[in-house]
Amino acid sequence: MYKTLGLLSLLLLSGCAHTPPTAADKTLSSGNGLPHLSSINHLAQQMVNELVRQNDNLTPTSLTLVATPVMLSDLTATNTLGLQYQQGLIAALHDHQFNVVDMNVAETIQVTAEGDFILTRDWQQLPANIDVDHVVVTTMSPDKAGVVLYSRIVDLNNNHVVSVAQSFVPVTALSGLLTESEKVVSENGLLYRHASKGQHAVKMVGSD
Repeated sequence: MYKTLGLLSLLLLSGCAHTPPTAADKTLSSGNGLPHLSSINHLAQQMVNELVRQNDNLTPTSLTLVATPVMLSDLTATNTLGLQYQQGLIAALHDHQFNVVDMNVAETIQVTAEGDFILTRDWQQLPANIDVDHVVVTTMSPDKAGVVLYSRIVDLNNNHVVSVAQSFVPVTALSGLLTESEKVVSENGLLYRHASKGQHAVKMVGSD
């Protein structure tokens, strides 16, 4: 019934409809400029609501994994938005009573002077295989005004797409994670000079 999902093949995504943050959200922004968690959580809830509405196969008993959102242009690259949004999706799916699997739990607890840790991104410390039925994958595609998010739930037994959702997030909605491009930008080793800011794809915090 289940399909074995190799650890090294896992990376992923997320996305959904979103409204700009209120003045209260901006007031609650952290000191380093990142938006308050309510912005990410709201975005994740909206996306999961849409995925659940369109779902034609996933049930609460299915074992589901949320992969890290990746860039559409590079399926091995992510950023701060992707990492935070992944956590929001996990919480939103659990809120809908789905059976979510956390692939970052190590087989043993590491007890150190700094604390006791069990979460890891070191594949050598993770179980050799994780049995899941479905995976939530998301890609992010920036343009001049914001980021387009595409998400889908895939049945790993046959690669059947059981639900899809997409949305556009304007740069103003997540100002702590998205910024307008500068007049001069570098891309693929080339410099591009524009007449004003915001004429190139938005900059995503944490991207290379």
